[in-house]
Amino acid sequence: MIIEQSPGVKERILDSAKGLFTEKGYAGTSVRDIAAAANANVAHVKYYFGSKAKLFEIIFDEAFDILIERVSGIVDSNLPFEEMIEMWITTYYDLLPRYPQIPMFVLSEINRSPEGLVKKISQKNPGKLLTLLSERMDAEVGRGAIRPVAVLDLGLSILSLCIFPFMFGGYITRTVSISEEGYNALLKEHKEHVIDFVLRGLQP
Repeated sequence: MIIEQSPGVKERILDSAKGLFTEKGYAGTSVRDIAAAANANVAHVKYYFGSKAKLFEIIFDEAFDILIERVSGIVDSNLPFEEMIEMWITTYYDLLPRYPQIPMFVLSEINRSPEGLVKKISQKNPGKLLTLLSERMDAEVGRGAIRPVAVLDLGLSILSLCIFPFMFGGYITRTVSISEEGYNALLKEHKEHVIDFVLRGLQP
């Protein structure tokens, strides 16, 4: 079968997939939906990306690369420690609304292929980020600005506090009858709460 390679069709498919995964979720989005939104056909999607799963993996990799790059840059910056923590947390609240399916994808991969997920994340060299963060924390402990805390404890605390609201936002809005706009406003307040909670928890 000959595939007509229209200009920009690959980019349109990728952009349409991001929008549909955000709006309808991974399971609720079909290859046909993506093709229609991109003004393409199913054959184009399969030609450029192979499958819906592969297309989502590309989006996941893009989001994860952006996240690692931003957080590494923040941790390795000259920002004062408290501002660094604030910017780190803010990065999650800026990025996850653009890729809200990422947390659920991670959960599904843990169940489906944990070895594959570990390999994928390991390729991003998260150890470098942990080393940078550990060095900064040691310096703050040394001058008495924060209490001793294991670097993984801090990282896991921030991850869980930031990711949970995005992972279950759809369920929460339906359970407590809050609008999407209302929940987004709540998330802005929650970000400030998380920043305050983490910084207070680090106080000596």
